[in-house]
Amino acid sequence: MLLKKIVQNRLLQSLALAAVSVLLHFWAFHQTPFATGWDSYFYLVQVKSLEETGTMHSPEASLIYPYLQVFYWFTGDYVLGMKIGVALLCGIFTLLVCRRGAAFPLLGAWSLFSPQLTYFAAQYPKNLLGLVLFVAFIRALDWAMSKSRSWLALPAFLLIANYFGHRMMFGLAVVYALLWLLFRYKNQIPRMAIKIGIALGGAFGLFLLAGQFFPGLAQVADLARLSGTLSWQPQFAPWSFVQSFGLERIGGWWIFEIAMVVFWWLAGIATWKSGKSVSNPALFWLCGLLLFPFLEWSLTGLAWRMFLVFVVLLPLAFDFQNVPQKTARVLFPTLLVCSMFSWKSYSPALQDPDYALFQKVTNRAMNQLLESPAPSKPELFIAHNALAEYFTFTTGTDAMPWLPEYTIDSTKLWRIAAGVHGQTLRYFAGTENALKIKDLGGRYFLLPEYVWQLALKNARKEDDVYFLETAESWLNPHSIRPAFLLKRKQGG
Repeated sequence: MLLKKIVQNRLLQSLALAAVSVLLHFWAFHQTPFATGWDSYFYLVQVKSLEETGTMHSPEASLIYPYLQVFYWFTGDYVLGMKIGVALLCGIFTLLVCRRGAAFPLLGAWSLFSPQLTYFAAQYPKNLLGLVLFVAFIRALDWAMSKSRSWLALPAFLLIANYFGHRMMFGLAVVYALLWLLFRYKNQIPRMAIKIGIALGGAFGLFLLAGQFFPGLAQVADLARLSGTLSWQPQFAPWSFVQSFGLERIGGWWIFEIAMVVFWWLAGIATWKSGKSVSNPALFWLCGLLLFPFLEWSLTGLAWRMFLVFVVLLPLAFDFQNVPQKTARVLFPTLLVCSMFSWKSYSPALQDPDYALFQKVTNRAMNQLLESPAPSKPELFIAHNALAEYFTFTTGTDAMPWLPEYTIDSTKLWRIAAGVHGQTLRYFAGTENALKIKDLGGRYFLLPEYVWQLALKNARKEDDVYFLETAESWLNPHSIRPAFLLKRKQGG
């Protein structure tokens, strides 16, 4: 009886899909006892600091941290709370994409199936919060226009909320609003241009002003992030992703999703050329902008983040309510069945840092320091990204993937070097420093920073290119934090 009611009631159907989405995504995240993603322990450092001191480790007025803190209160476990909180965001996303009036919520079933959504959620919880607020903004805008103008306060509120959610998604929401106005009022735009310009200018000024009072939000200094992102050599993000990420880390389900989304995008362009339009042209062309070909491609760059959003968002630009009932009756249960397997496309062993190794390295480093007759307690460690955040979270001692921009006692500054050959490192450090270098396993080494810098200096003298290639890579931070990050760190 209950199953029959769920099948017949569209709201219950959508809620059931959302509940399954929460469970499947939590299942995916719970494949590992550690937090998921490369930045996860940065979030946990923030939440832990917020819980224990009332302030964040790095000032940032983002909604994601108090949101995750709530789940810590319920679970008493930072990692488990984060997994539950992020899984719930996935469920909310599934609920939001289920269109009213659809005989079968195909978009909801597609989000349940989506390997890209699972990976995106595991890696970027803050981006996911912004994505959820973005979709809520789209839905609220359409709904408000069917009501009186007073209801426009709801999408305006969601837009402001996204300002505190995620910078990139807030920017996309603003661009979407402009495109939405253009397509909806294209005949009235010329006479409305001045009013729109004044409104945008005022809003832009307010948001920049707010950024000066709320640390970690949009600031003029953030424009420095875009330095070096443009390239004269074009690239096609879906193909760049497959090439750089590797088929072994993607798998068949994920390849299928990307191929289908690219097909829909090309079909949408063909539809536009024939004089017709997709159901949401503003969202469709916004997604087209996400594939801007003259962005430098890297697995940490802007083009990468935009591609991840493109695959998740583009299906929302189409009206799958017009799919024939017979086809929908086959597609809907097929997607549900495939969802029981596609979540495995997210593989912590292939796509996440080796946190099990980081745990061993961290424990051995702390044991070495306890056993050695160090003259003073270390104040700061330098280690590569992910390891630095894991180290900070588990030990309570600061570690960062940058050289300190301030003066620090050389006896209190240590480094966890990675990837170098131990014998070569000791050779360049000199016999007088060889015993100060502690092997942590996994080609990780603990040593005072001044010993590391001496080793680098000697390696440059002997022009040991092979050693320097690893010693000055991302595995071994070798530059001072950029000015725009320093400004954000200081809350200015």
